[in-house]
Amino acid sequence: MKMNEGNLFEAMRLVLPEHRTMMQQWQSERSLRNPPTLSEDEFQQMQYTWSEAIQNRSRVRVTLFGAKGDTVVEGVPMYHGRLRMATEEGVQSVAVERLVAVELV
Repeated sequence: MKMNEGNLFEAMRLVLPEHRTMMQQWQSERSLRNPPTLSEDEFQQMQYTWSEAIQNRSRVRVTLFGAKGDTVVEGVPMYHGRLRMATEEGVQSVAVERLVAVELV
């Protein structure tokens, strides 16, 4: 940082390498999101949508929670003892604990 950018304190401060990595870890942990808490009604609505899609073989869009960002997967749901989806990339498992939304496409 150049001193003529206006922040003299920032330019004069010394940071040890181990402190720098600790600060970076702390900032990355702080940026992680918490999973949303779904109500019983929301969970039942997702379950109903999923079961209707399985019976009718219709496509669904599933939103899965991720600590850094949500993942959206689109495909045809299947149930063989475990929730799975047939997508363009192949068959993928769906982790129920990561489900945020299920909607028909």
